Amino acid sequence: MRVDGLEGLQKLMLPDRWQAEAIQALNGGDDVIIDAPTGAGKTYVFERSAEQTSFARHALYTVPTRALANDKFAEWRTRGWNVGITTGDVTIAPGAPVVVATLEAVQGFFGAGDMPGRSGLSGRNGADFRLLVVDEYQWLADPDRGNHYEGLLLSLPPAVQLLLLSGNVANPEDVGAWLRRLGRTVRIIQHRERPVPLEEVDVDDLVHGLPCGIEGFWSRRVAGALREGLGPVLVFAPHRQDAERLARQFARELPLADPLVLTAGQENALGPALAKLVKQRVAYHHSGLTYAQRAGVIEPLAKAGQLRTVVATLGLSAGINFSLRSVLITAGSYRFNQLEHEIEPHELLQMIGRAGRRGLDETGYVLCSGSTPRLRRAQPLQLKRAAPLPWAFLLRQLRAGREAAGLARAAAGRFFAAEPLLLGIERTGRRAPEELPCAQLTDTGRARLVRRRRNPHPACATCGLRDECAELSPQPTLLWQWQKLGLLDRTLQLTPRGEIASFFLGPEGLALAAALEDVRYPLDELIFDCANLFGGDRFADTNPRTLGRLARVCEQTYRRFTVEGWLEYGLPPQYGFGAAEVVRALVEQKARRGELAAASEFAGRGDIDRLLTEWRSLLRLVVNTPALATVPARAEPAALAIRWDDFRALCRAQLGTTKAEALPDLPPLTADQRRPVNHRFFKAIAVTGR
Repeated sequence: MRVDGLEGLQKLMLPDRWQAEAIQALNGGDDVIIDAPTGAGKTYVFERSAEQTSFARHALYTVPTRALANDKFAEWRTRGWNVGITTGDVTIAPGAPVVVATLEAVQGFFGAGDMPGRSGLSGRNGADFRLLVVDEYQWLADPDRGNHYEGLLLSLPPAVQLLLLSGNVANPEDVGAWLRRLGRTVRIIQHRERPVPLEEVDVDDLVHGLPCGIEGFWSRRVAGALREGLGPVLVFAPHRQDAERLARQFARELPLADPLVLTAGQENALGPALAKLVKQRVAYHHSGLTYAQRAGVIEPLAKAGQLRTVVATLGLSAGINFSLRSVLITAGSYRFNQLEHEIEPHELLQMIGRAGRRGLDETGYVLCSGSTPRLRRAQPLQLKRAAPLPWAFLLRQLRAGREAAGLARAAAGRFFAAEPLLLGIERTGRRAPEELPCAQLTDTGRARLVRRRRNPHPACATCGLRDECAELSPQPTLLWQWQKLGLLDRTLQLTPRGEIASFFLGPEGLALAAALEDVRYPLDELIFDCANLFGGDRFADTNPRTLGRLARVCEQTYRRFTVEGWLEYGLPPQYGFGAAEVVRALVEQKARRGELAAASEFAGRGDIDRLLTEWRSLLRLVVNTPALATVPARAEPAALAIRWDDFRALCRAQLGTTKAEALPDLPPLTADQRRPVNHRFFKAIAVTGR
């Protein structure tokens, strides 16, 4: 095997004992859960197994983000693999023996019935793949996406093997026990030793004797670390503005002996301001950057050891695909979804896991200052299921003809939970409908009705089941919530609104159904308003993010109802006003991305790119859904079916006007940039600091 530059030195040549054990278990047909630190070589288990079996076991390799999918796809293509990718916005070589995917892009692949998500894989079905790899499976506990992971694992056919990878889970044995409960044979492989041990260093002790021109608090600490040979340094900052400000300050204050020479392609990808920093061997890294900036220039240069410091946002720690010698965390909290969050111990573990490069560093360093987070606080996550249930997994079974009560009874004990979950029919399901004069077919419905003080139901006064109803819990349950939202009717039958919701992993289907039911809502407005479903707080500027026609329709339809993970006062949690105007301006060519980014205080080019990707992915998903099959009970649902077909046609026409998405060509590193750096950029600090 040829080794090129610093990145090549980090390639694994021979399997360690734990890796060999995992490969043997995988090749023997077992499901495998690997628990090993960042950089230990978890992915190598899959790579070696695939090569040993000559790719006979077709594999679907899922990762949590598009950026990681793109990176893995590019890496394996460079290696000469026949590999494909599907991420919702890009589909390349879907018939390859290995397909890299985001989990949401294959949302219906193993589900019931003719569901969206399969078209991106050119008609392949679950039987085509014999192995599903879930990288970073700790996302099973994520409050926003954990139910997506749970639904996929629940829907997986027994013939498809599982390989779960993480270095951030404290209780992999609980996940193994759950999978065994589902009838699977599981091997858990644990490896605790880091390939590069970590050491904590107090950088406040390294600032003495530095040039007086280095004035910034963090500049002096990074300079001290560089002078002592602890660079390159990955600095985590709480917000984008902090990351950019610190990067500019580092570039301005830290002496540099040999500026980095960039190619014209790299400068064009970065833009003038960021290119100026990178020439000083400094960069910032956050989700507001474009794919070309992050994956095309900054990450390759960081992997090649060409940058002395990279400043990244705290929330992006899971999406960074490189390590540096040292990590410095400048704050104990970060802002996400308009709220300030303290860094959790498992998030801290993810960050410090980026310290130390295998094959390059004998030790990785965690740089601490004052009250910044310490190494001892970093702990793996005690994994437990997130509160939201996998609605799509269950609704699709109803759409395929399953009866709600039977489904609830069968599914209650299959979730990733220590005890069976109450879905709302545990007591009532034992009763015949004619025994219930109130016609409430859920436990929650009966419990709430009997407790009603205003306008009590007349049947409750004389009903022989009154005491039983009073014993039932009024706490919300799944089937009751679905009735409340109109996804099920009073007889627990799937409604057209529920069928539309079944096509989507998240709450987008709820919003679309509400808008389509309003016959006064023009479809040519709705198609752009869909972008607001992904807007968050990036595009509203100083306006409330709950503005807009789609928001009003959702609030009215769902009566400002809140269901964790699905609706907040009737709105999908990621809804944000202003995104629709951005998308319309770009589609109608009234503005360029750079102009819109420059005019916004909060949104960068990367945010706009990601918004367009999410919007187009939603349109593709709509196009690939079937016509509504639910039999309408009255005229309005029939009109909904017609508007659904019209909306699908409009989405198809809109996609037909845009060029096919593809991964952009990324500027390659030059020979000099691939050549190992002899840390010459420490010399200026070392000399002037004495």
